[in-house]
Amino acid sequence: MVFHTKNGLSDGFGRGVLITGCDSGFGHHLAKKLDRMGFTVFAGCLCPEGPGAQRLVEEGSDCMKVFQLDVTKDEDISSAKDFVQANLPAKGLYAVVNNAGISDWGETEWSTAKDFQKMADINLFGAIRVTIPFLPLVRASKGRMVYVSSIFSFFNCLNMGAYTVSKRGLEAFADCLRVEMASFGVKVSIIQPGNFGIATNILPKKTPQDIWDGFDDL
Repeated sequence: MVFHTKNGLSDGFGRGVLITGCDSGFGHHLAKKLDRMGFTVFAGCLCPEGPGAQRLVEEGSDCMKVFQLDVTKDEDISSAKDFVQANLPAKGLYAVVNNAGISDWGETEWSTAKDFQKMADINLFGAIRVTIPFLPLVRASKGRMVYVSSIFSFFNCLNMGAYTVSKRGLEAFADCLRVEMASFGVKVSIIQPGNFGIATNILPKKTPQDIWDGFDDL
């Protein structure tokens, strides 16, 4: 368990955790869990007025901080850093959980370079955009960086090429960062969930008809 502590629930108090992708799924449930453990939770949501974000506001404590965060937008990330710094608890930022991500499908021959770019822009470069500005805060607290990957990063499933590429790239980035951060006492963790598409609301959005309609006439 990434946030297990020897001294019980009180260890969360005074520590902040930033989580991306809290509208639903793993990010949403982790935000609730850490809030109950006493952490100050910075819950980044793509749609802060949406039902998932509003449930966090309604059900969370005063330490639940819900805010707008689109990991593809530099201005959102800059605003997020300002917000986190202005609301940091006494012990600083303990962790960043890079959870925001999308999934989709399609054989390579059915896809375009833009399909791969969109997937990587969120799943890979979104995490990189968040990591770089927040890393100094995590290093100062000797905390940890967490990356939510997938079993598809190494399990080559039919029609999931773009998703696999983005997640394998994410793990390569995390592995490199782990080596760099070892001397600073910062831990870097990779989480590889199984197939939780329905539970996390990360189901592919494209249908076979969508792909067919996008083909050129022969």
